[in-house]
Amino acid sequence: MKTLLFLRFILVVFLCGLCRLTASTTDDIASANQSLASGHADDALNSYRMLLVSPQFSKDASPELWYDRGLAEEKTGDPVAASLSFRRALLLDPTLAPAREALASVLGPLGVPVTPGWRDQILAKVHPETLILGGAILGWLGALVFVIFFVLVPRKPAFIALGLSAFILGHGLSVFGTFLDPRRIAPNLGVITTKSSPPLRATPADSATEQGKISPGSLITILSRNGPWWYVVDGSGQPGWIPSTTVTPLLPLSGGS
Repeated sequence: MKTLLFLRFILVVFLCGLCRLTASTTDDIASANQSLASGHADDALNSYRMLLVSPQFSKDASPELWYDRGLAEEKTGDPVAASLSFRRALLLDPTLAPAREALASVLGPLGVPVTPGWRDQILAKVHPETLILGGAILGWLGALVFVIFFVLVPRKPAFIALGLSAFILGHGLSVFGTFLDPRRIAPNLGVITTKSSPPLRATPADSATEQGKISPGSLITILSRNGPWWYVVDGSGQPGWIPSTTVTPLLPLSGGS
C-alpha cells in the first residue's frame, strides 16, 4: 500500500513538473514573439536561441521557432543567418509557406537565384510524412482486402484487383514520399554563412586556382571533407574546394547554432 502511494506521489510530482515546464516554455515563446513584434529584434533573437537549445526542443526542433528566429535575424541586419534559419524551418516543415516566402525575400538581395523545381512545388503543397504515412495505410488496407477476397472468402476478381492496386499504389506513395523528404539528403547540405563570397578552389589550398565564387546564403552540397577544406558543389553544379569555416551544415537542427 505504501509503495503504491509513493508511486502515485512520484507520478503527481512528475506531471506537475511537466506542466510547469510546458507553461514556462509557452510563456518564453510568447515573450520572444512580443519582443519581435515590438521592434526589439535583438532580445527576441537571444530568446529564440535559448529556446532552441532548451530540453523541449533539443531533440525535436520547431519549424515555427526557426522561422521566427529567421525573422529576428533579418530584422537585426543578418540576412545570411536568416536564410539558414528559414531553410531549417522548411527542412522540418516544407509546407510552411511563410518561411518559403521569407527565404525568397532574403535571397533576392543576396543575389542567390530562387528557382523552385518540381520537387519544391510538390513539397509546398503536401508534407512528405503525409505521403509516407498515408501511402502505408492505403497499402496495408489493400493487402488486407487482397487477402480477404483471395484466401478467406470466395474469390471475387474485382475486389482482388482493387486490393492489389491499393497495395501497389499505397506503397508507391510511401516510397515517393521518402524520396521527396528533404531530410533524406540534409546531412550532405550546407549554407554559405560568411559575409563575403568564398572562392571555389581547384585543390584544397589558398594558392589553388579559383574556379568561381559562391554567394552568401547559397545552398551547397558537401561531397567530401578534408580537414579545414570541404569539396562541394554549388547550385549551378560547379564543384570545388572551400574552407569549412565558410559553411554551416543544414543539420543539426536540435541546437541554436
